[in-house]
Amino acid sequence: MKTFITASIVALGLSISSVPPALAQNVPYYAAKYQVKVEDDLAARQVIARLNHALDAADYKAYGELFASDGVFVSGFGNAVGPKQVEEALGKVSPFITNKRHVAENFVISRDGKQLVVTTYLIVFERQTEMKYVGSAINVDTLKKVNGRWLVARHESTLDPATAAYIQSLMNTKK
Repeated sequence: MKTFITASIVALGLSISSVPPALAQNVPYYAAKYQVKVEDDLAARQVIARLNHALDAADYKAYGELFASDGVFVSGFGNAVGPKQVEEALGKVSPFITNKRHVAENFVISRDGKQLVVTTYLIVFERQTEMKYVGSAINVDTLKKVNGRWLVARHESTLDPATAAYIQSLMNTKK
């Protein structure tokens, strides 16, 4: 099988070593240390979906309410702690996130002690003025159970380089 794969790569003119370093990702991969229960997996997916739906609806209060009281929000736009600060932080950057469609995919969910760690790729599309892909990021959300409900303990969003450059150019033109 290895010979077949190697021959196929050579026949297609591909080389694994020829992948440009800029395409390589330096992203944490969370291998499942402990098995995640099906109900926890589904609950984690619901939290992420609700976060993105709240962003799409510009309902920053609902977004913030998915955070624990000490939940930390870390992104290229800045940091915030707790539901109210998260809501306020999103309000400040609303021109960059309004009228977008936020889509999370490639879920990797693992348990880290009593917490769940959810790693997703975030893809963002313009949905109002034109049909256009506008950015991507890797999100790592750590969830903890508070009063029987999974809430965000830490949300860390790392913008892909092209997205960061695009947003920076938008910010420079608005000055």
